[in-house]
Amino acid sequence: MPVQSCPDSRLSPGEAAVLAALLLGPRHGYELANLFAELGITEVLPMEQPTLYGYLRSLEAAGHVAWREERTGSRPPRKVYSTTERGREAAEAWLAQPVERLRQVRQEFLVKLALLDALGRASQRRALIAAQVDACRAYLERVNGERPASPVAKLSRSSRASAAAAAITWLESLLARPGVEP
Repeated sequence: MPVQSCPDSRLSPGEAAVLAALLLGPRHGYELANLFAELGITEVLPMEQPTLYGYLRSLEAAGHVAWREERTGSRPPRKVYSTTERGREAAEAWLAQPVERLRQVRQEFLVKLALLDALGRASQRRALIAAQVDACRAYLERVNGERPASPVAKLSRSSRASAAAAAITWLESLLARPGVEP
């Protein structure tokens, strides 16, 4: 399903999710980990603390986030991260784009929906679901246009077509619900 990717296509789904989560406001790593757990994101995108901090370092090196030191009482100082303008632009672009591959619907797409919910962006969430339906339909059309020669290739085409049709049915059911709630 070719679609335009995030302006900084080097971002992994985990990095993009961390960046988009910071649109909710500045947070330190522990708060981000708790947010991902509260939103259920860790159900589909497991993120251990070392991985999360690796993403933050990578995003900082790329100029997507900046940090300030915060000290509370006698506790050691913490880095509180926030997005830069470049980071906000990359996060917004990522949130607006349907995923490129069908298998990403079960992970990256669900993360986007959770973050859009947290941001209170129901209309953007609906637009993303509609764009994902269109992307899946285009994918299904391409798959159905294939003329596989071997029996294995025929099975593969059939499997991909079935998965795409199921994804479309599920996405359309989301659009049919009042308020597009999961």
